[in-house]
Amino acid sequence: MSKQFNVFLAHHSADKPLVREIATKLKQRGLKPWIDEEQIAPGRSFQQEIQQAIDTVETAAIILGKDGVGRWQDWEIETFFSRCVEKKMTVIPVLLPGVNEVPETLPFLRNLRWINFNSVDDITALGLLIWGITGERPPEELRESSPSATSTETVQPSSFDADTYFNQGLAKSNLGDYKGAISDYNQAIQIKPDDAIAYYNRGSAKSKLGDKQGAISDYNQAIQIKPDYAEAYNNRGNAKSNLGDKQGAISDYNQAIQIKPDFAKAYNNRGNAKSNLGDKQGAISDYNQAIQIQPDVAEAYNNRGSAKDDLGDKQGAIADYNQAIQIKPDHADAYYNRGFAKSDLGDNQGAISDYNQAAQLYLQQNKMSDYQDALDRVKKLEK
Repeated sequence: MSKQFNVFLAHHSADKPLVREIATKLKQRGLKPWIDEEQIAPGRSFQQEIQQAIDTVETAAIILGKDGVGRWQDWEIETFFSRCVEKKMTVIPVLLPGVNEVPETLPFLRNLRWINFNSVDDITALGLLIWGITGERPPEELRESSPSATSTETVQPSSFDADTYFNQGLAKSNLGDYKGAISDYNQAIQIKPDDAIAYYNRGSAKSKLGDKQGAISDYNQAIQIKPDYAEAYNNRGNAKSNLGDKQGAISDYNQAIQIKPDFAKAYNNRGNAKSNLGDKQGAISDYNQAIQIQPDVAEAYNNRGSAKDDLGDKQGAIADYNQAIQIKPDHADAYYNRGFAKSDLGDNQGAISDYNQAAQLYLQQNKMSDYQDALDRVKKLEK
């Protein structure tokens, strides 16, 4: 199918007025944006029309405003992600005024280079959007007074290829192809050696493959390029912790929290390191902070429950495991841990029920050693 539009503008309905203005500015410069209100006739199915439209565009702009992601926009993001992987479609995160970064809940978009509109009349941001859509950099003298300007400067192939390799690496990593992702990140870094995010992502892929030292090396490089990279400090802390360097891990988590005080994951991870070093009260304090920042983090409740259990507070531990399970009903470890606490309190039937539930979930998650362990505990209690 031929491409009839240059870019699909995926957006929340609350952002429609600003998106209309951006669409108008793109049209003034000779581009053809796809926007739902102009293309979907009354009485037609939104999902069906959008699905058909996706095959008619070359690029997708995911536009994020203060109201977050809309119902249809969430589905559009998932669809464009699969297109990015299958057909190498370019996906451009666009942040409207008042939004400073892509939410952590959208990791696929978060690792792409995004565009910030300080206002709807932000000419620099508009130029970057046009560059992302066309692959050609608009002239620096692009001004609102000359919307019909058509002269362009072709992007140097090396710059374009770096982004292409980066996006391919990201897509492969999200699909679990970490070796393929590393290969693409290698190419991106070779072309653009100062790309901190590429080093960070390559480090994450190496860590997934068990190469913790290689991951640390990449996180070091990312931090050297971008000293305020809180996520890189956090992940380097995780790698150090996995290698047994708990104090080094805590130092990195401290740095991540100093840079980003509302970094719930860093508090949770620092709590884990403290717990492993025997500082259960310090761990609980960090888990409390993580939960205060992000109340829906099941892992922090589960970890706090384990620390309470180690301190002898079985009922407090069970309350935390209950909360973890309520947030994440397939949290096998929380069921297992709750069974352990119930067993210690003499509630063998309750423990058996939890161990059986944990075993069923471990089996579904292909964690066979944990599955067998849970079954063994059931057999022991049934004797």
